[in-house]
Amino acid sequence: MTKGQYPTIQHGMGNLTPDLWRRIMLMLEKFEQKDKDERRNIANSKDTKPMLAKITASAGSANKYTYTWTEVRLSATAGTFVDFPNARTGTDAVNTCELSNTATHVGSGVDVAAEGYPAGYSMMPIGKCGDNTLVELVVILHIVADEDGENRHVFSMTNSHDGSCL
Repeated sequence: MTKGQYPTIQHGMGNLTPDLWRRIMLMLEKFEQKDKDERRNIANSKDTKPMLAKITASAGSANKYTYTWTEVRLSATAGTFVDFPNARTGTDAVNTCELSNTATHVGSGVDVAAEGYPAGYSMMPIGKCGDNTLVELVVILHIVADEDGENRHVFSMTNSHDGSCL
């Protein structure tokens, strides 16, 4: 049977009456109107479970960056993170907190062009300090499908602001 074909019955069997069957088929039809198909192959889904990823570099401008990352695991003592063989890596992660940023307004509601914003400061990419030191932060990285069904790597973390006081 394919999506959109709903059989009818003329005679019931115990509690499964023709009226109950009709109601079940109506529910199935309503469910499938949302473009859902119970026969889809979940194993081939583009979405996968989240992972821990260490941010190792960033590139970008105008308060929007892409991040290089390496998958890590929590240590057995849970006091740190450890690298492991065959870990996944990438250069395409984006911080969802940055996607709406502009050159003057950044996530968490900061106007970096405001009179009260410290001169010499700026919003920093995740893990980067004002003196260009990189702190390899670990984020929870999600793999989600974009509008074209392609895998995208995303995480959410509020950016810090750093710089030199003038």
